[in-house]
Amino acid sequence: MKISDLAAKEIIVSVLGERGVLKGEEELAVILKKRLTKKEMYALNAKATNADIEATLLKLNIDLQRYEELISAGTKKIKNESVHREFYDGGKSE
Repeated sequence: MKISDLAAKEIIVSVLGERGVLKGEEELAVILKKRLTKKEMYALNAKATNADIEATLLKLNIDLQRYEELISAGTKKIKNESVHREFYDGGKSE
């Protein structure tokens, strides 16, 4: 998945809610790409953009249970305190 295709702000807001001023879309996409697996990123992007679940399952070659596990794992990684501070202006960056 290309960084330009990633709805990074929508993913972060859907997981963490509105907590402050987010960094730019491209910076957020780079952070997500660094922290998540390709399948987690694709699944979270599909969920945030309300994409067709069946098409997403076919693209990822997974079943619904695995899709939900990917969403859960990606959400857990984003909610990790050391990671979610990177998403906001003034947050620590590596």
